[in-house]
Amino acid sequence: ESSFWVEGQHEGQHSAGEDLTPMLALAPHGDEVFAKMPVVGTLEDALPSEPPGAGKKPHAVRSEAPEASSYKTGLQILYKKYHPHPMAVHFPIALHLFAAGLDIVFLVSPKAAYADGVFYTFFVATVMGFVAMVPGVLSWWINYNLSKSRPFVVKLIVATLTLLLGVLNIALYLEDPGIVYEASFEGIIYHSIVLLTGLSVIVLGYYGGKITWGDLSEYEEHNTKAAAAETPESHAPKRGKLQAPRGYEVPFSSAATMAPVNAVRHQDKSAAAGKSKSIAILIGGAAGTGIDTLEKILSDAFKRSGYYLFSTKEYMSRVRGGSNTALIRISDTPVAAPCWEVDLFIAIDELALAHAKARCSPASVILADQSFANKDAAVTAIPMNVTAQKLGNIRYANTYAAGVIFGLLGIDEQYLLQSVAERFEKDTANEEAVKAGFEAGTKIEHSRLPVLPEADRTAVERLHLMDGTTAAGFGFLAGGCNMITAYPMSPSTGVLNFMAAMSKQFDIAVEQSEDEIASLTMVLGGWYAGARAMTTTSGGGFALMGEALSLSGMTETPAVIYLAQRPGPATGLPTRSEQGDLNMALYSGHGPFSRVILAPGSLQECIDCGYLAFELADRYQIPVIVLSDQYLADSMTMIGDVDFSSYEQRRYVVKSTKEYGRYTDTDSGISPRAVPGFGEGLICAAGDEHDERGQITEDYGRRVQMVSKRARKNDGLIKEAVPPLCEGD
Repeated sequence: ESSFWVEGQHEGQHSAGEDLTPMLALAPHGDEVFAKMPVVGTLEDALPSEPPGAGKKPHAVRSEAPEASSYKTGLQILYKKYHPHPMAVHFPIALHLFAAGLDIVFLVSPKAAYADGVFYTFFVATVMGFVAMVPGVLSWWINYNLSKSRPFVVKLIVATLTLLLGVLNIALYLEDPGIVYEASFEGIIYHSIVLLTGLSVIVLGYYGGKITWGDLSEYEEHNTKAAAAETPESHAPKRGKLQAPRGYEVPFSSAATMAPVNAVRHQDKSAAAGKSKSIAILIGGAAGTGIDTLEKILSDAFKRSGYYLFSTKEYMSRVRGGSNTALIRISDTPVAAPCWEVDLFIAIDELALAHAKARCSPASVILADQSFANKDAAVTAIPMNVTAQKLGNIRYANTYAAGVIFGLLGIDEQYLLQSVAERFEKDTANEEAVKAGFEAGTKIEHSRLPVLPEADRTAVERLHLMDGTTAAGFGFLAGGCNMITAYPMSPSTGVLNFMAAMSKQFDIAVEQSEDEIASLTMVLGGWYAGARAMTTTSGGGFALMGEALSLSGMTETPAVIYLAQRPGPATGLPTRSEQGDLNMALYSGHGPFSRVILAPGSLQECIDCGYLAFELADRYQIPVIVLSDQYLADSMTMIGDVDFSSYEQRRYVVKSTKEYGRYTDTDSGISPRAVPGFGEGLICAAGDEHDERGQITEDYGRRVQMVSKRARKNDGLIKEAVPPLCEGD
């Protein structure tokens, strides 16, 4: 193996599996580098055996202008012929080594001739170092495309330091040549630099050799270990659970296996019916004061203590200030909806008290900091801010408030301490705030609060706490998404962030586009090239996608769009919830073409619809829109293990022949879809009306034929429709 090949790419220029024989003439090395490499296969066919995008992410390719490419190729030929950097770099290496050796002789036997020899040799070595560095940097660009692999980075850093130290040493000597004979600070620095640069050029030579010849010893050691460990089982494909980065719980319990194509409606067992006794807790405060963090800590702690919960939030469109609230309902039985009136309200600041007091009944317990609570007789004062300031930071008021809630409800504080310790790790002051708050909470009158039965931890600990954004993200992963491009827009941005967090583990190409128009056209380009691509947006952004949506319909290129709704028109209320975009999703885009709209209503349906979106888009070659909203995206509740074996990722890409017709008329209306590079056919994707081979036409008969062909997809889509879920009689 070679360290210069990473994920099938050599220095960002060449891909594994290609015939690179013609490129060898432009390489900075000859075929001698292959002498130590084993033959692992023979290139038999220039055509790939798998469609692009199958099992790997699409790579972003940066193209150069023809003039620049031609100029670069000319320089490559020049470098191959004359080797300016290897030719020049020998001089500074040899001279620095000679200067270091002579300096050692001088230190043992200080003679003027030795001192002069050291300086003049060092001077020429530094000048030649600059002369060698210029073609070296050019070679790095011309031959290695500015590779960031370790040998190049080390060489660049060490060469720069060597050059700077050389200039410094020359300046010291010219200022006072007598320092070479003195044991002064300047004299010690001078001799140290001479000796140090002698070592640095050894490092440069070592890594220069690695770039040119590679590392045979590392390769042989690796092969020896691999051969010793190799067993027949080691060739079997590995399967396993989806693994998530810190902060995300993965609900899938097994790997994908063969399953029916249709995504059946799964029953969310965690939402089973039952008479519930619940307590609704409302927390209010300004943006930037930690309300969201407090909601997450309390939700995690309530789950640890064995209670079912549902939480949701309402927040203003601002980074700081305003008044936001988070509602948490806890119960001894599953709960999956909010309520208006609350049992316990805790106000972090005075504005929150005015903003949310209307949600309190005469039986509600209202808590607020003592600095403003005394203005209302119905409010119980607690020393949040004073306690936090004593602990060193006003932000500890949040964890103090969490402790008050647990003390008031009589729930074991250890569960809350575990959540706080996991969240803040080494910040023990937060734990002190919890303990102080818990003690204060036990002393507050709470007879008006509902009494919850003892929690059943064994039932709840098997469940996963998740919001709609995360559930949708897991659905898109189950569907095989390997490319996402979007322009951030609340409340859809959470899915973009989730997929970006998962990108390294699941090989997902992530791109923040310049606008929504570009994002959907990038998605179409991704599908055209063989990827499974999606975008995320909200109403205003989706309004800009109309033309690209029609392009998807005409070119029969799949697309998946996650549309998280918010109140309009225009900017409207960007952080609130509304389900007003259904008509736009139904009728956006000009001209007749098929589309699918999926509208999940629970965590399980978010996962199902995320998977089904990619399945239907790929199979029917149409745009699929997943409708969500701020309420569903931001609300958090519990879900059991999801059996991932029911989500089979199927691919609907064919290998093209020379006679391939992209828009072949079929009984189902679904034409065979090929992608460039997978087969011998020409892959046309025409936005104009076209014939079966994708050639543009204005023939009326062809127009009727193609419109009818595309419309026949609806016959199959009707059979795929997910039936409504009916509740009650």
